[in-house]
Amino acid sequence: MRKSERFHLGRIVISTAVLCGTLAGVTRPGQAPAPQGSQSAPLAPTDVVLTVGNQKITLAEFEKIASSLPPQFSGALAQLGKRGFADQYANLLALSQEGEKLGIAQDEAFRQMVEFQRVLLLAQTTLNQLAGPQATVLPEDVQSFYDSNQSEFEELHLRGIYIPFDDPGNAASPPQPPAAPANPNRPKLTEAAARARAEALRTQIQGGADMAALARTESEHPTSSAGGDFGFVKRNQFAAQIDSAIFALQPNQVTEPLRDRFGFFLFQLVGKRAQPFEEVRTTIENNLRQERLVALFNRMKESYPVTLDPRYFPETPDVPAPLR
Repeated sequence: MRKSERFHLGRIVISTAVLCGTLAGVTRPGQAPAPQGSQSAPLAPTDVVLTVGNQKITLAEFEKIASSLPPQFSGALAQLGKRGFADQYANLLALSQEGEKLGIAQDEAFRQMVEFQRVLLLAQTTLNQLAGPQATVLPEDVQSFYDSNQSEFEELHLRGIYIPFDDPGNAASPPQPPAAPANPNRPKLTEAAARARAEALRTQIQGGADMAALARTESEHPTSSAGGDFGFVKRNQFAAQIDSAIFALQPNQVTEPLRDRFGFFLFQLVGKRAQPFEEVRTTIENNLRQERLVALFNRMKESYPVTLDPRYFPETPDVPAPLR
């Protein structure tokens, strides 16, 4: 077996033993059941509670090991219990002692693996320590952001009419096919005819015609049966040019025909509101936390500048270079 395979197998065995408890049922030599009904004497911190081979672990040492487990292993202690975890840890110690006999600890590849794990654990612990207070988002922070950025949470209640056109350029497997038309038997229009139809409908609405009634008879959108009621629309639900036009509307105002890939929209603003705070509270909290973590990493980059030699790290490598 090659060294790299040996290390990989060892990592699997250790992870499985600690996290999954697959070795919990193995009885170790020297483990005798405690006498039934015996009254245990109080233990001192210096009393040996676990012996594996020639290694003795005192009560204080075992409790220190259990209390300082990395986060990815701390769940094993709660899952297995103190005795089950001791069984698992004893198996790890036995394997590590055997590894010492085999000289694995002196192998350069093993040393590199240990160093990488040290860097990884140190970085994670540092991140937890720094990010704890810096990434904490208080309820008042969330409320303040909501109050100060009402435009981001603005919603529009819209009515709409959609006039599709038949464009040969859209017929060849379009990536985003249009919604099923409300009236599939209606003759298809060219783009110019669809625009003219939308402009004529806009003129009627501006002249006092009821948009809901027109939407029921003229719109080729699934909302036509509801009088073109699109409900409340958030920002970025439409393409950028449509988004800009609808969020500039005043109540009862109607847009000019707005083209998408397959037709033209007319939108009329029924009303505006801000999204309720409770609907966006979690999103704001997560975004603020993410912003603070990004700021933390940016400060790390300023404190510890990184320079890459482009001869080894080209900006646009043709083929990913193997690690050496």
